[in-house]
Amino acid sequence: SSWGQEYFLPGMELVSGRNRLINEIGIIKSYPVQLEVIENLNNDISYYKIGNIMSTELYPMTEFSIKLLEGNAQNQIIYLNFPQKNKFKIGNSIEQMEISELKDVVETINFNELKFDLNLYHSIMPNDVSYKIVFNSKPLLIKRLQNSILIDVENQESSILILSQVSRNPQKSIDFLNMLMDTYISWGVEQNNQIASKTIEFVDKQLNVIADSLVLTEYKLEQFQKKNLQERIQFDDNVMSMTIINKIEERLAKRSIEKIYYEELIKSLDSNSRNIAFPSSILFGIADPNIEELIKRLRLTKQELGAVGFSVKENNNQYAEKVTEFRRQALNLKSVARINLEQVNSIIKTIKDQITLEETKVLKIPAEQREYFNLRRKNKILSDLYTFLLNKRSEASIAKASNVPKAQILDYSNNYNVHYVGPKVSNLYFLGVFSGLGAPLCIIVLFYFFNNKIINPSDLQRITAIPTLGTIFHKSDLDNNLVVSDNLKSLVSESFRSIRTNLNFMVAGKEKIKILITSSVSGEGKTFTSINLASIYAATEKKTILIGADLRKPKISLDFNLENKVGLSSYLINKATVNEVVKSTEVKNLDVLLSGPVPPNPAELLEGYRMRELIAELEKSYDTIIIDTPPLGLVTDSLLLKEFIDVTIYIVRHNYTKFSYLEKINNLHIDGVLPNIGIVVNAVEQKKGIGYNGTYGYGYGYGYGYGYGYGYYTE
Repeated sequence: SSWGQEYFLPGMELVSGRNRLINEIGIIKSYPVQLEVIENLNNDISYYKIGNIMSTELYPMTEFSIKLLEGNAQNQIIYLNFPQKNKFKIGNSIEQMEISELKDVVETINFNELKFDLNLYHSIMPNDVSYKIVFNSKPLLIKRLQNSILIDVENQESSILILSQVSRNPQKSIDFLNMLMDTYISWGVEQNNQIASKTIEFVDKQLNVIADSLVLTEYKLEQFQKKNLQERIQFDDNVMSMTIINKIEERLAKRSIEKIYYEELIKSLDSNSRNIAFPSSILFGIADPNIEELIKRLRLTKQELGAVGFSVKENNNQYAEKVTEFRRQALNLKSVARINLEQVNSIIKTIKDQITLEETKVLKIPAEQREYFNLRRKNKILSDLYTFLLNKRSEASIAKASNVPKAQILDYSNNYNVHYVGPKVSNLYFLGVFSGLGAPLCIIVLFYFFNNKIINPSDLQRITAIPTLGTIFHKSDLDNNLVVSDNLKSLVSESFRSIRTNLNFMVAGKEKIKILITSSVSGEGKTFTSINLASIYAATEKKTILIGADLRKPKISLDFNLENKVGLSSYLINKATVNEVVKSTEVKNLDVLLSGPVPPNPAELLEGYRMRELIAELEKSYDTIIIDTPPLGLVTDSLLLKEFIDVTIYIVRHNYTKFSYLEKINNLHIDGVLPNIGIVVNAVEQKKGIGYNGTYGYGYGYGYGYGYGYGYYTE
């Protein structure tokens, strides 16, 4: 390296060395170097033995080999099996291979437009083993190798690189890393020897031309001496004209070399080659600092272009700018070289004219002496020129031989450098414990943290002070909402009996009670609870009536298979009497008063005097009146009936009702707007746990509801 300014500023040599080191790392990972590596290793084909769990690459030893003769096999995969001696099966997949016909192991095999030789290293191959052969694509293989190479610096101040590779096959990585470093070093030497090699090539070309001329002149001189005795020729070296001609021809010889140099330089630039490793002009005594500076700049740009090419694609803007700059500098150099060539040609013409002028003065010399003088002069000029070129070739050869590699291998990769980098067994156990216990625990914590629905009793206790009357357990595959009347001994029937008992405590032993049932939104099981609670009261021989006060979206008629042509709305507008709207059901002691046609003003009808008269009339005939009302969270119809009732049941559906839904009913409870409010939790999974009443029994699980999932309530 030249001693630049960085060595005269303290610390700057580290920065300069560091930058060069980064460039060398880029060269090591470059495509040309990697391509040469894989060609030297001959890794075009990979062989794998297919096992029960995984496929293992066979390297460095294989049980057979394939030599591709014809066809493009890149990225192709074939499968082989040898069930019998000198017999094999082949296919594009394991399944295709297993059903394929047996083939003989012949010298040349044709498959998938490929022609290859199959060479078995054993006469009998294992018949229970299948093999996978991968024909590697060089670009993809190089890209994979580039990504797999790890290059680190020993420390911040040193220029020692540590190369490594993570692989399942240590021996393959050992061979690759060693070949990579050998290739990189030889590549660097080759790059450094380009100028010397080009100089030797240039000189050898000129020596071949001059050698022919020199042999010819020596032959002519020898023949002349045989013909004319040398002692008879008196040659006077002191003749002024002869001395001048010798000096002039020495100048002509130097200019001839300069002419040839410029011609070869222009020829090299015209070839549009980026490999500019032309000899230095100073080496041949051409004192032209301008042309030397242009060559130096062009070489530097070529190196920068190569460095950029290692890290970016050819369509990159940075790369395109460097190419443009290289071409511009090449044109400038060629232009200057042509101008200099014209000047040299002009000088050579002038020198030849001077020689011609001086030769006329030698005409006075006898013809024999003049001929001998010319032969001797040409021989001397060619001999001196040949000697000059031999010296330059020797200098270039010495420079090439003395060129040392820019890097050396301090420690080859071997089996002693290999160490295991896979997962540790203790880490696997820890990961297993964490995955089995920690991950589910985290999921559960996150589930409860982000949950905004009623899941367990503590959720209700935290949000509201309204007492819980009981829970209704989940029952799947319902044809209709009539559950209790079909089986009075079921678990669901027991749930409603528990609710009925708690309601009796809330009404302080009244013989006749009026119950209002509501909820927050649709789908919480309000109608299901109303029907079955009425059925459980009717089962105690008490005369019970269920009023469908949901005038906006009536549904009770569907469960009792009744027509909803006349009902509560008909009575409230004075279009029917009580006897006309009250209908009996198949359930003993249970009558229903359906909602009737949907009116345009349900709230006004429920608030009118006719509703008061209806309740008074029904109290005379029924022990229990249950009113099914619209959801309280959507409309205020339920609040219009508060003066007629003794107790309010608020339905909460497990894993469905949100915390925010309870705010309104909680405020009504605190303000005393609704009397005797109690909560019933619907659709609870039948799982062992702590129930809502605080006793050990069936508790919460993931829910399923009995309601109907309709959207906006009035739709």
